[in-house]
Amino acid sequence: MSKILIIYNKEDNNQDSADLLKDVGYDVTVAFSQEEAFKAANELSPDIALVDTSCTEINISNICKKLKLHSKTNDIQIILLTSQDSPSEEVLVGADGYITKPFRDNILIATVNAHLRIKKLLDILYTNNSELAKSLYQLNVLYNTSSQLAGTLDKTKLVSIMNIGLEKSLNFSICLALIINNPEDATLIVNSLYPISGRLEQALKLRAIIGYKSLFENAKLPFELSIDNVKVEKNIKSEEKTYDLPVLEFDSLFSPISTSDQFFGTVEILRESEFSGEDSTCFQTVVKQVSLPLESAILYEEIKKTNIKLEKLEKLKSEFISIVSHELRTPLTSIKNSLDIMLTGKTGEITATQDNFLSIAKRNVDRLSGIINDLLDLSKIEAGKMEYRFKPLNILEPIQFVISTFESLAEKKSIKLSLNIADELPQMYGDINRIEQVLSNLLSNAIKFTPESGEIKISAKKVKADSIDTSLFYKDPSTINLKHQNRLKGDYVKISIEDSGIGINEIDIPKVFDKFQQIESSLSREVGGTGLGLPIAKQLIEAHRGEIWLESEPQKGSTFSFVLPVMMHHSTFLLELDNELQYSKYNHSNLALILLEEHFIDSAQAISSIIKDIAAGKINIIRKGDKCKFFTQDNNMQIIISNTDKVGANNVIKRLKKYLQDNTSQYLNHNLNLGISIYPEEAITSEELIEQAEKSVCKLSNHNKTN
Repeated sequence: MSKILIIYNKEDNNQDSADLLKDVGYDVTVAFSQEEAFKAANELSPDIALVDTSCTEINISNICKKLKLHSKTNDIQIILLTSQDSPSEEVLVGADGYITKPFRDNILIATVNAHLRIKKLLDILYTNNSELAKSLYQLNVLYNTSSQLAGTLDKTKLVSIMNIGLEKSLNFSICLALIINNPEDATLIVNSLYPISGRLEQALKLRAIIGYKSLFENAKLPFELSIDNVKVEKNIKSEEKTYDLPVLEFDSLFSPISTSDQFFGTVEILRESEFSGEDSTCFQTVVKQVSLPLESAILYEEIKKTNIKLEKLEKLKSEFISIVSHELRTPLTSIKNSLDIMLTGKTGEITATQDNFLSIAKRNVDRLSGIINDLLDLSKIEAGKMEYRFKPLNILEPIQFVISTFESLAEKKSIKLSLNIADELPQMYGDINRIEQVLSNLLSNAIKFTPESGEIKISAKKVKADSIDTSLFYKDPSTINLKHQNRLKGDYVKISIEDSGIGINEIDIPKVFDKFQQIESSLSREVGGTGLGLPIAKQLIEAHRGEIWLESEPQKGSTFSFVLPVMMHHSTFLLELDNELQYSKYNHSNLALILLEEHFIDSAQAISSIIKDIAAGKINIIRKGDKCKFFTQDNNMQIIISNTDKVGANNVIKRLKKYLQDNTSQYLNHNLNLGISIYPEEAITSEELIEQAEKSVCKLSNHNKTN
């Protein structure tokens, strides 16, 4: 029944209008003052108000305004009863229509019916608009939630993002997320508008367990749960009041949280007002949204655990090899020394037959020592324990050293060693001992597989990255070649060792750098070997950010070539970053990379350079005892700090900013951009660390203007 409020003077004769409307079937209330009108409006929420403009107890514009603004009557239709044929605009403000007195009964009824229809249509429009606005808001929340879910592989964060999405879109009173990792690790995360009582907490735990078990009525439960082994984590928004057992009567929505092949938990939301069908759809959508990233997070966690196990196994393997090798070295050294003494005749005269057998024994001891050394080197490289001492060097020095070492061995087979070194080769940045080791392995191999009276050519020249073609070496150039060759940039020194030996079949070429790999041939069986020399050489060259490859044809010899980057600021910095990163990975420690970029607003007026003063030690931003390395070029600086996390890196920046604030006059007309990245929190490889630090510079716009 539609409700009508009539406001008029007591002494006026408007009762007939009230009676007429009652007879028609309307619920009519009469008010004789502004106070009575507001009270009736608040209690009854009428659909229409008939206001007599001649009523002296009310202010027409004021009552219209207040009725339209009140939450219970903001959709009311106000009709003025006026004696004026054309009421003034002031009188009509806030009203929806008017009837001129005197009026016939049918005019009053028709006008009221018309405005009731208008109100009904407006109510429908308002409801539709409200639902549309709600749907648009929920869609926006779903989109934002989806974006956030895609940005993490942390299961706890994923559940938190889901809960926030549900709260924003559905405005729940309580959310119960039961997360089950195993029977001993089950947590009920309670997000509540208000604190919950102790007995409600127990009831909610029981409710969550019952909800979980209801999903598997006719199937075996993934985990057996009891109320005692479910932990509770509470997130409370307000302390205004406390929820108790009546909350259990709230309307609710419930759903399992699962991936394609794994059950993860359940989620239920409760609120006092009833959920609509659209709310249920939104709820299910949010819960489904978390499934795919959750599957990725679980897979990522499993991979992470597997990698940790593999790392431990690799470490154990390397330690075992190291221990065994060291244990073998001591007796071998004693045997070798004893054989040397016996062969000199100091222990007594030996016969030709004895000399022959002792010489064979010595050669095998030397061979075994070489195998042990190779095993030790390989285990160090694979465990990340190989130490590199990088410094500027000229490639001619290690080449000449290795030639002098193997010259006598080549002479025994009448092998000619020829050298072709380009003039004025640029310096490189590397570990000279490791480069000598690579050259020794390659030259030793070349001598082994080159027949008597053969020739070995050693050459070195400067090349550009785009002229380096390793495609002949790789079996599938479209994949492997891109992976290796595309990382080569800038200038390199190329070293080649070409022999006139037996060569290698095309099918066997990709295997030459595999561990314990011996290419089958009569000569390879004759010369033997562990098959570790070339894999070690490959690892050492790649640790220098170079590349090594082979070109060969059967009976036409083989050419092993490798390139090492020319010494430049960027290549030097990358090698040192790789080295420090290797240390951090092996020791499971953090590493911070800080990039600084200085700009002068007016270089003519710049008194000092922040970058140069840091490099010179005038600005001390590193704590005493911290292991760090600085790399400076023009107005750019890279700082590598070992054993430092995000907090430590931020403290470095704070110290720098404080110094600049305390010395403002010295660094006028400067802008300083900075970026930070942390291993392993934000990046794993050197390139990723640099990229993340550069992104943070752009994103954070960390300008430090000291003027």
